[in-house]
This record gives sequence, C-alpha cells and structure tokens, in this order.
Amino acid sequence: MKNLFFLLFVAFNLVLAQTGEKPSQESVEPITPTAIEPRFPMPESQDSVAQVPFFRPKVIVHREIVLPKDPFLAGALSLALSGTGQAYCGKWLKGIGFLAGSYLSYGIAIGIRENQSLQPGAQGLAAGTFLVIGLAMHVWSVVDGVNTANTHNRQLLETP
Repeated sequence: MKNLFFLLFVAFNLVLAQTGEKPSQESVEPITPTAIEPRFPMPESQDSVAQVPFFRPKVIVHREIVLPKDPFLAGALSLALSGTGQAYCGKWLKGIGFLAGSYLSYGIAIGIRENQSLQPGAQGLAAGTFLVIGLAMHVWSVVDGVNTANTHNRQLLETP
C-alpha cells in the first residue's frame, strides 16, 4: 500500500514537472519552529512505547463457542466404534489411541486364529487372550468416553 502511494506521488510530481506548473508560493506559509505545536502532549517517560501517541498494544481475542457434551452420547459412540466418544469430546489423539489399540488386538486375535503353524491349544489360548484384551480396551473406551464428557462439562463450568 505504501508503494502505491509512493508511485502516485512520484507520478503526480512528474506530471507537474512536465506541465511546468508549480504550486503557488503565495499560499505557502513559512514554517518556523515556534509555529509547530504538538497535536498531542508527549509523555515525559523515557519508555519508547509511551512516547508514541495513542499507542495501544495489539490484543488478540479468540472467541470460541464451546458446548457441553452429552455423556450418554459419548458412551454410545464409543460402544459403536471404539474411540469416537473421545473424538466427540475433542480428544482426537485419545480416540485414535483407543481405536488403534482395540482393533489392533482384534486383528492380532484373528491372525493368530487363522495361523495353522501353532498347536491347537496354544493357538486358541493366544487368540482368546488378544480377544479379551481387545474387548477390555473397547469397554474401557466406553467408560472413558463418558468420563471425558463429564470432565469436559466440569471444565466448561469452571471457566469464567
């Protein structure tokens, strides 16, 4: 923007120089040091910030509408798909962790069950162990989804 004004100023002066017109000297009053009065009283502080008239520091305001979360909905979402209750409450990484943990356990259980190189007893025990781990993480996700929604609502009420 400053460059645009500078270019317009230069262009205006070039046009005046080509036409030969000069501003009239009669209307211009000489400026003397006593004729200059400050428009704003300058503070007597030595601080450079205080010497700038009408200086105001920039204030950045973030306005965000935060709604309370329904704990029942958070639990139901986590029951349908592990980790979605946490994502609903804004805890995305926590939700991704629950989703990855529970379904990784389910996938390992299925992979062990389909593996024919293990003995039948060890195969069933290992697959059952990972299935129980996956189910436990899924249930934990449901309970944590409800707790995350309640924590979110408590924090919402405490902020001014």
